[in-house]
Amino acid sequence: HGERAAARSFLTPMLHHLRSGCIGSLSEVFDGDPPHTPRACSAQAWTVAEVLRVLSSL
Repeated sequence: HGERAAARSFLTPMLHHLRSGCIGSLSEVFDGDPPHTPRACSAQAWTVAEVLRVLSSL
């Protein structure tokens, strides 16, 4: 499905973020505009949970 490919391409930068900064976690929020700078808390459980939820539904 085209929507799945679009969703995966949207999440790819977040997966790269897992390997930088606070390794193994995701920041609380990201700027909406490129380069999507991470902001606020550097390790947020609900951000990780939501990304995992979306990936598992694809």
